[in-house]
Parts: sequence; C-alpha cells; structure tokens
Amino acid sequence: LSVHSSLSFHRGWQWLLEEAEGCGQCQPELCPPLLGCLAGAVLPPCGCCWECANLEGQMCDLDDTSHFYGRCGAGLECRLDLGDLLHGHVPEPQCVCSSPEAVCGSDNNTYPHVCSFQEAVNTNSSTNLTLAHSGPCQAVPQIVSPPYDVWNVTGEDVIFGCEVFAYPMASIEWWKDGAETFLPGDDPHISIQARGGPRRYAVSGWLQIQGIRSSDGGQYQCRARNQLGEASATARLTSPLNSHTLRHSLTHTHTHTHTTTSEQNLHLYIVFHVVMGLSYYCSLMWQMTRLLSAA
Repeated sequence: LSVHSSLSFHRGWQWLLEEAEGCGQCQPELCPPLLGCLAGAVLPPCGCCWECANLEGQMCDLDDTSHFYGRCGAGLECRLDLGDLLHGHVPEPQCVCSSPEAVCGSDNNTYPHVCSFQEAVNTNSSTNLTLAHSGPCQAVPQIVSPPYDVWNVTGEDVIFGCEVFAYPMASIEWWKDGAETFLPGDDPHISIQARGGPRRYAVSGWLQIQGIRSSDGGQYQCRARNQLGEASATARLTSPLNSHTLRHSLTHTHTHTHTTTSEQNLHLYIVFHVVMGLSYYCSLMWQMTRLLSAA
C-alpha cells in the first residue's frame, strides 16, 4: 500500500471507533494543523476538525452512508472501475477527476486534467502557479520515445519506432542520411506506419525494412514537425553480410591477401564468429526446450 492509502486505512478505523463512541463535543482549538493537503481539505463524519481530502487514485467512500476511506478532494468523484471485473479483480472505489480535459498552466506545462493542476498548485504555493487556459499548452514536438540503434544481418527484418508529443499534433517523416527525399520513396521493401497515441496528444510512427540488404545500413532519422517547430532523433542500422557471404569473404581474403588489410580480416573474423555463436546459442536453447517439453 502507498503512504496515502495506509493513512486512509488507519483513519478509517479511527472513524469507526469515533462512531461507536459518539462524536462528543467539538473543540476546534484542539484540532491538529493541516499540512500537505494536495487535494484540499474535507470535514470528517463528526464535522469538527478538517482533514486532508483523498487524492486521485486513492480509495474513497462511495456515499455518505459509509465512513471509512474518506472523501475525495474538490473536482474529484468517487467511482467504481467496473473494468476490474473483466480481469477477475474486485472493483474498488477510487477518486477520479470529474473533468478529463487537459489544462495549460502559467508555467507552460500541460496537465492531464484540472485535478493534477490543483495538486501542483498545492504542492508549492510559493510558485504562484495559475491556470492559463483549458486544453493543452502549445508546444513544439518532443520525441518522448526515440528510435534505437539496430544490429542485424542481411535478409532479416528490422523496425524503428518513434513516439512524439506535440500540440498542435505533429507529423512524422523518416529520412535516411544521404537520401534526397523522405522514405519510403519507391522502395517496395520499406514501409511506413503511424497512429495516434499511446498517450494523449502523441503520435507514434514506425519504419519497417523487410529483408534488409547491406546497402540499407546507415543512419535513419525520425523527424517530427508542427506549426511551432520540429525535432528529430537518429538511429543507426548496422547490417553486416549474412553468414554465407561472411564465410565466402573470409576464404576470399585468405586467398587474395593483397586486396585487404589485416584489420579488415580481423573485423570479418569477429563478425563471423559472433553470428555463428548466436546461431549456435539459439539452436541449443531450442533443443533444450524440446527436451524439457518431452520430459
């Protein structure tokens, strides 16, 4: 359990004891000071001392007939997530923001909803944070998940991915260093895909190369652009020769030593044995899996 959940849990037992004993006379001067109430303050069942309200995601009481977990803060509603039933879990009431719309703060940060914005305000009141407007802040593209370098042998497939956040929404293009136009061009073994998400105001794009060739090696760039600016991220595809060509190249270098240097021979030798080692490892693991399945 989180700290907030633990506090709500123990506070619930305290409320049950108070209900059993009766509320008694209210003495406001004895109420403890409130500190760090990120979702504001609420009155407990006895209605005497103010207490911190529950934050988004914390368990809560669905109605006033039950007093155990506590009440949600301003702008939050206590709801049951019936989707838990689909996964075999017992649904638990949790505080959920009543407004799902994103908002823009005076710090030019986009908040998922007004409830998270209010948390930020209560976290540090000295910043004088105010609400600029409803909806996300306008922002240049930010690549939140860049493509990664890939090492693969020819004949295999490879996929680069790129996720971009921006408002207004950004468009994604893929480029290869040295190319005069963006991909895929007229190349049938290269394809581009894109979709919205997975997070709000984000778009994800993929570059797929089927049956990579040695000429496909190089740097690939994800470029994102909207009306405010652009951003880019680069990844490298290292595509050595396949195992058959590597073996042939090694034989060729041994019989024609005057056409290559010792450093090139060493490089080919290392790459060849790395590829062969990976192939042997995969074969060994497959055989062990079969033996374990048979047993």
